[in-house]
Amino acid sequence: MKTNKKQLVKPLLAVALSLAMLTVTACSKEDASGGNEKDKDGKYTDKLKVSVAQTIELKDGQLNNEFHKFWMDKFNIEWDYNFIQWDSWAEKLRLWINSDDLPDVASWNYVHGDFMNYVDQGLLYKFPDDWKERWPNIAAAYKQTGLGDKLEELTGGTYILPRPVYFENKPADPLVNQIGVIALRKDWAKAVGFELKDVYTTDELMKYAELVKEKDPGKLGSKLIPLSYNADDALTNIIMPNSEHSRVESAFYKGEDGKFHWGPADPETLTGLKMMQKAYKEGLLNPEFYTWKNNEGSNNFKVKGVAAVTSLGGLASYRQDMNTAMKKNLDVNSDDLVHTAIVLGDDGKYRNLEQANFWSSVIFSPNISKEKFERVMDLMDYSTSKEGQLILNMGFEGKDWKYGENKELISLLPEGTTLEDKYPSRFEGLYVLGDDFSMINPAIKKEYRDTAVKHFQDKAKLGKEGGKLAEYDWDVQLYDSKAKSQASFEFQNEYANLILQSGDLEANWKKWVQSKQSLVQPALDELNNQK
Repeated sequence: MKTNKKQLVKPLLAVALSLAMLTVTACSKEDASGGNEKDKDGKYTDKLKVSVAQTIELKDGQLNNEFHKFWMDKFNIEWDYNFIQWDSWAEKLRLWINSDDLPDVASWNYVHGDFMNYVDQGLLYKFPDDWKERWPNIAAAYKQTGLGDKLEELTGGTYILPRPVYFENKPADPLVNQIGVIALRKDWAKAVGFELKDVYTTDELMKYAELVKEKDPGKLGSKLIPLSYNADDALTNIIMPNSEHSRVESAFYKGEDGKFHWGPADPETLTGLKMMQKAYKEGLLNPEFYTWKNNEGSNNFKVKGVAAVTSLGGLASYRQDMNTAMKKNLDVNSDDLVHTAIVLGDDGKYRNLEQANFWSSVIFSPNISKEKFERVMDLMDYSTSKEGQLILNMGFEGKDWKYGENKELISLLPEGTTLEDKYPSRFEGLYVLGDDFSMINPAIKKEYRDTAVKHFQDKAKLGKEGGKLAEYDWDVQLYDSKAKSQASFEFQNEYANLILQSGDLEANWKKWVQSKQSLVQPALDELNNQK
């Protein structure tokens, strides 16, 4: 039988219209709820399993605690963990992103050139244009990073959440890197007649180390280590106070002449190298200091009790950790033995690095579903609120902490216990870094917090008043090229090798600078020729 085409068109059109209406209805429902419907009590009705990449490796049973259950129940989420070893973090994320196999959400150590390539290739999730209105707590913290706004200018959208180091508890302005704070034995200082101050020049610390070496107030003999620095500590506390552009973070900089320079070739770096070599030759540094890894330098101070000076860093949590370690290993009250101070250059000027207010970032898979993205953002927005920050950093009110008479925070944790001890692997703190809360956390001794804030504020003041801060230059930091990457060196090892060489240090340094020019000059040329 011959069928009329018009007869076919009508039923087909009706089916198409019905399907379209169903689709519109379904989409309208999803748009209204985002796939995140809540019941009458405000709880999410659908449980979502979200894959997440993290560098914290969990042990069996660690998540069976009240803290983890609170977050999972509140947001009806089940984390599907993908563990990454710290040493392979960068490479693992790079492989996942490039193969379009990224877990739903991940922490990524931001690399600008890679980021721009990922955006061009569509390998990162593009946030909705109105995300800042929907998640205002995240937006407020995001604004503090500076990087977010810069990247929006370059890409026309949001593809990444830089993680703010400080949000509501920023300790000083300008924000200066927390490195450049040392701890010294104040009981030994008293014994050798050395004055306790809040700031010391590198030369003054050398003199203290010489006095301790000469008089050995701890009666340690050959076990004594006057300056317990590893190679990076020596760079931080001897070379950098004399040359703010001697570190990899600030090596390329724009000078007063408007042109870019390479800091390791500056005469100030040679000044720091000479002091470092003097400390080594006089036995103030350990003969094997350049082989030490991680905490070996600080452990001589807080675990073995054989060091006069060590590198500490400016966070109150570091001082608290030192106190715990000394009590455990040496059975002493560190408050009787430890004094902290800022390090100045030999000329009395303060040098350090201006710190960008971000470290690492949160990224999402371009394949993540809308409902999963929104659920994770809901969780992060709550975690960034005042209420969320209290739970993240202090636990539960009435059980782990309480308010005092003047609404001050009071920790209820046993002395020497941290929230991490009680609730391991608190991964729900996806966004704001713990540095921010450490400024007000009552689980950290108030004296340590006050001293840490004072050091930050003194650094900012000294930096403004005749100091030499290496400014955070977005033109340099966001410039990425093969030439610039090839001109990146592990300066702590390069400097250690220089001071260990036989012969004249200045001559060796000049040869070293010259040997690097084939890699450094192309990067300088590119920076100087930027439009």
